[in-house]
Amino acid sequence: MAPELRCGGGKGLQACEQTRQAPHGRFPLRCLHLCTRILVGTGFSTSALKTIVMHLLITTPLSGWCGKDFLLRLDDIMCYLRRCLETKCLNHFFFGNKNMPEEIVLPPALQTAEPVNLFQHLAHDPAAHGQALREFTELQDQLERLLFYGI
Repeated sequence: MAPELRCGGGKGLQACEQTRQAPHGRFPLRCLHLCTRILVGTGFSTSALKTIVMHLLITTPLSGWCGKDFLLRLDDIMCYLRRCLETKCLNHFFFGNKNMPEEIVLPPALQTAEPVNLFQHLAHDPAAHGQALREFTELQDQLERLLFYGI
């Protein structure tokens, strides 16, 4: 994916580079923050959500990471998590990621490593998988209550 530059005259190269590296400021962090708020009391880690957001950052156009698309990005995060739970597979972002943007330079050992499945335990433990699916449903309900009612 080619980075998009959103630079006005007078802001200079530094502002362009900052925009390229952090699409629309801190927007992805705000999505992540909201999602991690509702993780309390579940078996999901903030690391799993960070991994999902990183995967989405390289597959979603940068122009889609802005305030007007907030609900769409939250939905993308939850859909990605659901798919990973259903397939029992969430690959680590850095280990063996063949879709790594060229701007991110990793040591050769990470580039050639086999992908690491962060949800591997779900594939081997049906009870844990069932629990994770139930917690996901609760997570979705919590997110809806938070967005619609502020609770």
